[in-house]
Amino acid sequence: MPKNSKMSSILRELWIFSQAGIPIVEFSKDTGLDKFLMGSFVSAIKLYSQHLSEKGLNSFILENHKFILKSLLEGNAILVCRTDVGMKDKKIDKQCDVIARIFEELYRPEDVKNWDGTLSYFDKFKEKLELYFKMSSL
Repeated sequence: MPKNSKMSSILRELWIFSQAGIPIVEFSKDTGLDKFLMGSFVSAIKLYSQHLSEKGLNSFILENHKFILKSLLEGNAILVCRTDVGMKDKKIDKQCDVIARIFEELYRPEDVKNWDGTLSYFDKFKEKLELYFKMSSL
C-alpha cells in the first residue's frame, strides 16, 4: 500500500490470496508479515480446516492479532484481514463483508482461476478499495 494511502481504522492489514496461496492484493499499515509465507499458511490451514468442518476455519488469534478468513469467488480466493484482538467482531465482519463484495463485483471465479500472475490485473480493485477507505474515514 502506498505510504500516503488511507487504511481502515479497524483493519491493520488485508490480503487476498489465490486458493493456492499466491498473493493477489495487499494493503498494509505494517510491513511485518511476509505475504508469501502468509499465503502459504492461510491456504494450507483453510484447506485442512475444510476437511474437519464443511465451512472450515473463519478466524484465528495469534498473540494480539485476530485474523479473519473469508472465501471469495466460490473458494477460488481467500480474503484475510488482520486486526487487533480487542476489536469488536461485528465491526470487523461488516468491513470484511464490504471488501469481499467490492472484490466479487469486479471479478468472477474464472478470473482468478485463469489469472497469469500479473498483479496489475487487480488494480481496479485496489483503486476502489482506496476510495472506500477514504470515504469511510470522513
